[in-house]
Amino acid sequence: MHVTLFMVQTINGIIARDDYEEDFISEDNWTTLKKLVEEAGGFIIGRKTYEIVKKWKDLSFDNFKAIKIIVSKNKNIKYNKQYILAGSPEEALRVAKASGLSKILLIGGSTLNTSFIKKKLVDKIIINIEPYVLGKGIRIFSEENFESKLKLLMMKKLKSGIIQLHYKIIRHNACV
Repeated sequence: MHVTLFMVQTINGIIARDDYEEDFISEDNWTTLKKLVEEAGGFIIGRKTYEIVKKWKDLSFDNFKAIKIIVSKNKNIKYNKQYILAGSPEEALRVAKASGLSKILLIGGSTLNTSFIKKKLVDKIIINIEPYVLGKGIRIFSEENFESKLKLLMMKKLKSGIIQLHYKIIRHNACV
């Protein structure tokens, strides 16, 4: 299963304000997200991301024709039945594979992003960098002990001034 992490962030790595508000994110990012979801055929989100986006008036994950997976340890959360609940990153990937997908988009938040990257389940990262700075907020990854080496594959500037970066995760094979 090929996993691509897609996130929108400020130039200093913040994906949302402390109250999870993302009012600094431009429409170009939603357009990019829709295109990436269509290409992958499905996406994985965390419970908090699901709950925040379902409150939005104009934009909704519900409108995507895709496999939609929510990762949460809480099996009692209330969610729309067009979504599938998984208890872990590994279970989410098993569900995606059983649904016929060979690739999937991971669209966070920071706790879920971190759990996937720590377990070496991410193959590629696409980051849209908004021309914005926030002094405080939620970072793309939570502060935990992990690291990954990346290789820049592509960089492009979108019309709204967003810089889009495509990275490949570099896997090091252990020498025997």
